[in-house]
Amino acid sequence: MTAGTGVPSVRVIMPGFIDRDGTTIVDASSTVTFVEFGKHRLIVDTGSPRDWPKIADEMKSLGISPDSIGYIINTHLHIDHIGCNEKFRKAKLFAHSLEDPPVGILRINDRMTLFPGVEIVPTPGHTAGSLSVFVAGERRYVMAGDALPTKENYIHQIPPSLNISRKLALRSMELILSWAEVVVPGHGSPFEVIGKK
Repeated sequence: MTAGTGVPSVRVIMPGFIDRDGTTIVDASSTVTFVEFGKHRLIVDTGSPRDWPKIADEMKSLGISPDSIGYIINTHLHIDHIGCNEKFRKAKLFAHSLEDPPVGILRINDRMTLFPGVEIVPTPGHTAGSLSVFVAGERRYVMAGDALPTKENYIHQIPPSLNISRKLALRSMELILSWAEVVVPGHGSPFEVIGKK
């Protein structure tokens, strides 16, 4: 997608990953996604602290300056999703108030339209304050964070293994999948929602 088409554009800067030893997570980095609409520039999740060289290189190759980012949405406050927040010095940072964000991060309690075509939506289950970002671009995108952490969670219709409530987690997955044509999971590349082409 390209900016200037009258709708937001979405680009994955870095697809995340999860490494497991059986059911134990041994390493993880979140997917980092760039959204642009006119003068508005947004990053959803910022990966682990060690990811910055890779993120910075990809942004440079795309002609995106970290100081041009106006907003950072943290889907939740686990370190693998917030590790490079401080690199975006001019951005306003957002997280759900139930994540108990530190001073300097703006608190969200309910659905919020950030700018046209971009809505921040509570999707609790993985954590009490998990958020997703719904983008009405040329297609309907959801940056799901760990409300839908991997494509495998979608394929097998199972909630994130780390959750505060399986019922809440499944409800949030249903909300995401009922709207999205494309899901950008918390850890991995975007995937199509079957039957939404």
